[in-house]
Amino acid sequence: MVNVSELLSIALNIEAEGYTFYSNLASVQVDENSKKLFQNLAQQEREHQEIFKKLIAEFSEMDSSRDNWVAEEVAGYLKSYANMSIFPTMKKMKQMNSAEALNLAVEVEKDSIIFYSELLPYAGNERETIKKVISEEKRHLMDLLALLS
Repeated sequence: MVNVSELLSIALNIEAEGYTFYSNLASVQVDENSKKLFQNLAQQEREHQEIFKKLIAEFSEMDSSRDNWVAEEVAGYLKSYANMSIFPTMKKMKQMNSAEALNLAVEVEKDSIIFYSELLPYAGNERETIKKVISEEKRHLMDLLALLS
């Protein structure tokens, strides 16, 4: 069995990578509206980091009840999903022009939504907090798609 805190740590890393990516993307923008959008996205990723830090602390303080553990199969799937889909995509972004990076950012947001949605059944009392993060990630996706059109 895997502790939920371990999966939340993956979520924390996703948000940290997102913050770095959006900050870097904002720094190379010449269009002021695009620059502001990426700065705003970076700030929201930073806020998500704080949410996941709090959740990790809360889950760590819980007793080792069954609700605090995830089956190895599910945990393996989520870890693999993050390692195969999300993190490599973010690493590729560092070597791309803004248009290519924007397209990959759309993919990362989609993948993040899937990852967080898969966490929901194990979140216990913190489901609403994770749902809020999912809603914000969906808003990020919509903002990015609007920029593409």
